[in-house]
Amino acid sequence: MKIIYISEYFPYENFDDISGGVEARCLNLAREISKKHEVVIVTSWKKGQKRNHNFDKIKVFRVGPNHEYSNNGSIISRLKFAIAAYNFSKKLNADIVEGYSFISYLPAYFSAKIQGAKAIATYHEVWLGEWIKNKGLVTGLFGSIWEKIVLSLEWDRFISVSNFTSNRLIVNNINKNKIEIIPNGIKLSDYKVSKNKFKNLTICSLSRLTPHKRISDLIRAVYLVKRKFPNIKVYIIGKGPEYFNLIKLVKNLKLEKTIIFKGFLKNRKEVTNILSKSHIFCLPSILEGFGIVILEAMASGTPYICSDIKVLKETTNGEKGGLIFRKKNYKDLAKKINILLDNKKLYLEKQKEQKNEIIKYDWSTISKSLEQIYTK
Repeated sequence: MKIIYISEYFPYENFDDISGGVEARCLNLAREISKKHEVVIVTSWKKGQKRNHNFDKIKVFRVGPNHEYSNNGSIISRLKFAIAAYNFSKKLNADIVEGYSFISYLPAYFSAKIQGAKAIATYHEVWLGEWIKNKGLVTGLFGSIWEKIVLSLEWDRFISVSNFTSNRLIVNNINKNKIEIIPNGIKLSDYKVSKNKFKNLTICSLSRLTPHKRISDLIRAVYLVKRKFPNIKVYIIGKGPEYFNLIKLVKNLKLEKTIIFKGFLKNRKEVTNILSKSHIFCLPSILEGFGIVILEAMASGTPYICSDIKVLKETTNGEKGGLIFRKKNYKDLAKKINILLDNKKLYLEKQKEQKNEIIKYDWSTISKSLEQIYTK
């Protein structure tokens, strides 16, 4: 089969270029599927990049004008990419065209239909009715209109990353018989369990610094935790528009020596090293499509504490390998941190749970289920 993946962003040279879970999924599944099938990636282009190149056995084509990474807005730039992706991909004579990210759905659908291919949308989150709340008025209106069009089309299949997203699709009138659930995953061999944790008790958070990630809740919780564990450290890995607000909060709470902002780390091994040597991983987010970072923490032998949003309850299979706190409640988060750090028996139980839970999330296993859908 010849399969086209259209994704707004795709790494250029190696795994260190990945900016989020969507790109990680696209890359890893493309690598697995390309072992037996022809896989073509159509993605955006930035100045300094080659237009065409190979990533292992994957053919990558970068289209449209310069398109920098953005987590919010950039509507005109995104529309230019969508038009370029459609115009390029419609000529590729594929068997399947799959949209991997929100802005790629419409070009994927229409390019599939014009060349007689099957049209698939890999869906991470459904935001109908929540766009303006999540992204503001202008971006929210655009996103709402775009998604209404996407969900009104006759797709051959929707691939949902979770039961939560699948149910949201069904609520928005998508036929449940057209939905397949293929979860996100990780490459287990890329992670290791460290025998030596950091000398100081350490919490790690790997996240874009945006309002809905609620890193401020972690900072406030640590302010309370320091009463019991005064030498605790926190590494926050990531960048985003909330950075200066978070720095201000840290200064106000006099936590400059406790909270360390690491920024975006290009060296993936450095990220996995911090993750494996930390004592706790924390994800206080109130908006997720799946939560791949939870899997990364489990593969690293680091118990997690995350918010109780529905999708994370699903990903964690009911607190397997960690603990859940009430979203937006930093006092409850502080309580759960204290419990996990203070109870060695519970901590070891959570690490044991992780070993059993994480096996099913290896990309090589997940790709076999995806290939079956393609064949069907």
